[in-house]
Order: sequence, then C-alpha cells, then structure tokens
Amino acid sequence: MSLPYTSADFTTPRAGGGSFIEYPFIEAGDNVTKVYHLKCSVNKDDYAAIALDVTMASAANADVLSLPFAADATAYCVGDYNHRVTDGVLMTFDRQFANIPAAREEYPGTASFNFPGLPDEPGDAAINVTSNSYSNPVTTLNTATAHGMTAGSIFRLYFRYTAGSATIQTWAFMVCITGTTGSVIKANSSYGNLTFNEAAVYPNATLGRDATNLISSTVQEFDYFLPGVSANITTPADVDLPNKFSPFNVSTGEYLGVLGTGTTPTADEYYSSISNNEYLNMTAAVRRWKGNIYARELTKIAAK
Repeated sequence: MSLPYTSADFTTPRAGGGSFIEYPFIEAGDNVTKVYHLKCSVNKDDYAAIALDVTMASAANADVLSLPFAADATAYCVGDYNHRVTDGVLMTFDRQFANIPAAREEYPGTASFNFPGLPDEPGDAAINVTSNSYSNPVTTLNTATAHGMTAGSIFRLYFRYTAGSATIQTWAFMVCITGTTGSVIKANSSYGNLTFNEAAVYPNATLGRDATNLISSTVQEFDYFLPGVSANITTPADVDLPNKFSPFNVSTGEYLGVLGTGTTPTADEYYSSISNNEYLNMTAAVRRWKGNIYARELTKIAAK
C-alpha cells in the first residue's frame, strides 16, 4: 500500500497541457470572446480559490506557477470547477477566466404577438377619375394624372352614381392588381360597371385593423456587464431593462388596443416603425452568465 505523499512542487497550482481556450459564441460569429480553461493540479491541502473578477494579467494574478496562454488583462476569474482528488493528495480543477462578451444579435425565427389595432390611413391627395370600365372581374380606372402605384398598392376610392331617382355616394378601400401603371388602375371589383357621376382615388391608403395576433420575425439582443468594471454598473440591478411594447392613451394612461393621435406611440409613429422595419420589445431579463458577469437578454419582434 502506497503512503500519501505531498509534493513541494505542487504547493502552487500548475496549469497543465490539458488547458484550452473556448470560444463560446463562435457560431454567432463572435471569434473574440474567450473563456480560458486552466486545467490545474495542486496539493489538496494547498488549494485555495481566488477571488472572482481577478484578471488573468499574470501568472501571479491567476495564482498558477505559469500561464499556458498569453496573459489577458481583460479576462476575469469566473470560478474554479470540476474539483477532483486523486490518490487522496493531489487535487485537479478547472480555473476559468472569461472576457466580458461583445454585444451580439441572433435571429431565432418567428413568434406570435398581439400587435396593436390601427386606424384607416386616408392616403395621398385625391386624383380625379376621368373614366372607368369593367371586364369581369376587373375594374379599370383612368386617372387625370399619374398615381404612382403598382400592383399590391392600396387606394381609397370615392365615387358617386345615380340609381333610379337616388344619388349614392360610396367610399371603398381597394387593392391594385397587375396592369396598374401610370394613370391606369386595375382592381378586382365590379364598381367599374357603374356609371360614375364623379369619382376620385386617394393613392397609398391603408386599411385599418383591430388589435390582432400575427406571426413576425424575432431578434434576440445580448449584451454583458461586470459590476464594478462596466461603466455605470455597480450591481446587476443597475442594468436597464426596457419595458415590453404596450401602447397606451396619453391622457388617461390606459393601455389600449387601437392607436390614434393621442396614443404612445401614435398611429403615424407606428406606421413609420413598420416602414422602417423596426423591432418592438417583447421580453427583457438579466441573468448570470459566468462568475459575476451578467447578460441582458432582449427579445424583440418586427413591427407589423
């Protein structure tokens, strides 16, 4: 039976050949952030953990005999892991140092979200309709000037016609189809079969909606903080978390489903968000990543 033997050579941890550098976010395109794994051995009675947040600026800082990598003063101790004792004497463990990760974005796919209701947008200035015709099932409208629309554009149509002794005035939202160009508008409708007394189109209108659940693309934004090191962050509570997107009435503070001129955001502001492909906040959280390094995780969804 062998007798336990304590070696003077292992009173200070030795980082051995099994040490390696991990790139935790390489699949997300981050080839800068590193986690250093120092695979150490030391007499178990001489083992002592070092303080979190100590940098790997030198072997002395890392409390190892020598560093297996180049020193990195931007890597902070995040703890010792996987302690094991062999022969009752020698302890092995994984001493880890990590950089504060760079901010990044990931696109996980799509999600369902309750988007706000929107009012009708009346469209651009009126353009008079000079003539109309109908060939089942397509109405053709000829306008006094070019309207600037193409297939898929929405317009608002105003027209007045006589039926018997009655004069009827009507408004309708319609969608341009193939063949719309210049001063010609084509739409799937039977209105062109009527004889208009007068008519006008309001190009680039928008048909409103009630609040509704829709599927849209999402993005996850990650940024990282080390309290006491990151600017203006003393504790994890200092990390700002934006509120979930929830429109409300400015005068009453009441959360609501349909936007208008007295809401935050206004309907016009929200239409701009859609046009600019902006994302709305869905969820926000702060979580410990490694050691004292915290991650802020924001999930956003494309405005619709």
